[in-house]
Amino acid sequence: MSRLLHGTLLATLLAVVLPAQDKPAPASPPQNQQQGQQEPSPTGDDLFKPFDRAAYVAHMQQLGASSAQLQAFDKAAAEVGVGRAADDLLRSLQPQYDAAVKLSEAGDPKAALELTKLLAASTDVLVQGHLRYHLARVFLDGDDPERAVETLNDYLKKNTNCTPLDDEVVFFYAQALAEVPMPQEARDVFRAFLRWFPAASERYRATANQRAQELDSQLDSDLHGLADGMKKVTRDLKKQETGKPTQEQQKKFVTKLDELIELYEQKEKQGGPPSGNQRSSSPATHSALVEGEARIGSLGKVANVADRWGDMKDKDRKQIEAEVQNGLPPQYKKMLEEYYKRLGTSGGDK
Repeated sequence: MSRLLHGTLLATLLAVVLPAQDKPAPASPPQNQQQGQQEPSPTGDDLFKPFDRAAYVAHMQQLGASSAQLQAFDKAAAEVGVGRAADDLLRSLQPQYDAAVKLSEAGDPKAALELTKLLAASTDVLVQGHLRYHLARVFLDGDDPERAVETLNDYLKKNTNCTPLDDEVVFFYAQALAEVPMPQEARDVFRAFLRWFPAASERYRATANQRAQELDSQLDSDLHGLADGMKKVTRDLKKQETGKPTQEQQKKFVTKLDELIELYEQKEKQGGPPSGNQRSSSPATHSALVEGEARIGSLGKVANVADRWGDMKDKDRKQIEAEVQNGLPPQYKKMLEEYYKRLGTSGGDK
């Protein structure tokens, strides 16, 4: 997991959102810090600025937006929200981007490749931000939260305050962390989202509040913690990581499960289940997500991408794999290799 978090803004996100009483006090002030002076604490305002609509419109004009398209953007922003309206405007200006997003909306396994090809070729930080947002959603749909975290890491480092998607990026960053699973970090980022984006869609805010509460309950339960650990082992096995660390984790969780079963049986004989281990009425892994009207703003997943991958003809899968090998820079090549390998182990090749 440390590889996922290396070089990201997660530490800053957590430093901002955690209450002061939850933060460990430093043993002693830095030597170069003068008596009575303190380092300024980061705030949400240090990371995320209010969306600069005028600057965004000016950038769209540089990309070729006409007066009629900008008027349509203004009207759509009032009707469906600025995030979706901005994405629709960019799609109208860049047909290749529009085609790649349509693939993602349809649950087509080729969406990850097409979005990544555009990302690798783009030098425009605004366009990159939109591409990374959609690519992360594709990874989440493909049950690959690690790749989603990595992609959203890059957005947070390189594209923050460029698009009106910052609030959704933080929401889905928390969602991806929860699915890794990293429940404590996910809970804290959900709380950060609620604090920093009071004007975000009520669907997102309601879901974030629910998820934060569920993760609180999950962190208090031995059974939920065990389930998260076993989930990670399952993901490692899907990635064909079967070495000694994974085997040791398996043994540890089996031992812990045996201990919990024995404890439960003892408590049951005494008249009730062990405290803190009751099944939640709404566990975090089964949260109901309110459906949106389009990809931007939609919280639910699309059709099972792994099944679609398994249903593809062998020659079509091989063509995608060849494009990954021969048409992408090394960092993107490795990312998609891992993603498509996971699709193969999840959906099964035919």
